[in-house]
Amino acid sequence: MIKGNKLILMSILSYYARQIFDGDKRYEFRKSPIKESELNKPIFIYSAKDDKAIIGTVKVKKILCGTIDQIMKMTGYDKRKDAFEIVEYFKNSSKCYALELYDIQKFSQPLMLKKLRSIDPKLQLPQYFKYIYSKSPIYDELVNYKNK
Repeated sequence: MIKGNKLILMSILSYYARQIFDGDKRYEFRKSPIKESELNKPIFIYSAKDDKAIIGTVKVKKILCGTIDQIMKMTGYDKRKDAFEIVEYFKNSSKCYALELYDIQKFSQPLMLKKLRSIDPKLQLPQYFKYIYSKSPIYDELVNYKNK
């Protein structure tokens, strides 16, 4: 059940979003964290690039912070075959944040960007994340879609 006057919408490249919803990826790596107050709240995942759709929700259990080497070891990602992609992304960053994901809920049907833009033609999707407030035209659509 979603309560409150705002929702969180996070953009993730389709390749990584699919890994999350297929159960292959338990952490989302970011250069800046979400707020501690957003822990344990549903986050709508926009699968950017290929899918162009909101494909489900996740919750963040905790936020790990450290250098990329520390984070890779803490999460066990240093042993993954795709570890180099993450290391490459963070090569010029002094800090890395790993959002530990849980309660991963994939929608039976994706909520397509085209549908969202038919409700709100001015909708701008975030590079990282954004809040969708209750006064937004797509707020009710997201709440109802989540509760289906």
